[in-house]
Amino acid sequence: MARRSSTRDGASGAASEARAWLILALGVVTTGFGVAFAAASEEDGRISLANQEISGVLTALGGGIVGAVISIMVARASDRETLQHMRDVLEDSLTSTLRSDNARLAAARYPWHHYFVTTLRGKNVWRYEQYPFHLSAHIGSLAVEIDVQADSGLTHKYLVEAFVRHERLTVVSRKAGDEANVFVEVYPQFDGELSEYFGAGFVRTWDSTNIVTKVILSKLPLLPSTEATLTESDFAELDRMWEVGFKRLNEVLPDCT
Repeated sequence: MARRSSTRDGASGAASEARAWLILALGVVTTGFGVAFAAASEEDGRISLANQEISGVLTALGGGIVGAVISIMVARASDRETLQHMRDVLEDSLTSTLRSDNARLAAARYPWHHYFVTTLRGKNVWRYEQYPFHLSAHIGSLAVEIDVQADSGLTHKYLVEAFVRHERLTVVSRKAGDEANVFVEVYPQFDGELSEYFGAGFVRTWDSTNIVTKVILSKLPLLPSTEATLTESDFAELDRMWEVGFKRLNEVLPDCT
C-alpha cells in the first residue's frame, strides 16, 4: 500500500511539474508576443497609444506568468529540501541506539570543550578535543562526528554519542568503522547549570592499555591551547581542577576494610 501511494505521489508530482513548465512556456511566449507587437507597430519611432496598451498588457501578463511560475518552482524545491532534511533527522533519530528523553538532553546540546587523560609511549598526557553536541538535530539522542588527530599526525573520524539517565550524563565514542575500541565517560552529577563537569572515563589508550581515567567537559576553554595533546606545563593545572571538581562530590573505589 505504501509503495502504491508513493508511486501515485511520484506520478502526480511529475504531472504537476510538466504543467508548471507548460505554463512557464506560455508566459515566455506571451511576453514575446508583447515585445514583437510593439516592434511591429512602431512607425517613425513612435507607437500609437492603443498599440502601447496592447503591447503593455501582453508583456505584463507574460512577465507575471513567468515570475509566478518561477516563484512556485523555487518554493517547491525549497520544500523538497526541507522535507528531505526532516526525513534525514527522523531516520537518524530512530536508528540511534542510545536513547533519552529529549527534554533531558536539552542541557547537553552545547559545544563542549573536552579534556581527558590517556597514555602515549608510556607517558600519561592530557588531550583536548571538542564535542559539538549543539549540532546534533536528532530527536531523543545526541550524536556527532568529530575529527581526532592521532599522535602520528593522522586525522580519524570518531562517532560521539551521549545519553542522560536521571542526573548522569554518559558519553560513548568510537572510531568510525571500529566497534571494538569504545571510550565511555560518565559524569555523575549533570544538570546543565554548571560550566564544568568532572567524570571518570574507561578507555583503551594509544598504548593499548585499558585504564580508568580523568575526563572533563567545559562550556568554556580551560586553557588557551587547543592542541590535540596539551603541553606538559598544563598537566598539573588540569589534574588540580579534576581533583577538586570530582573528588569533592565522589569517592573513588572505596575500600571495604
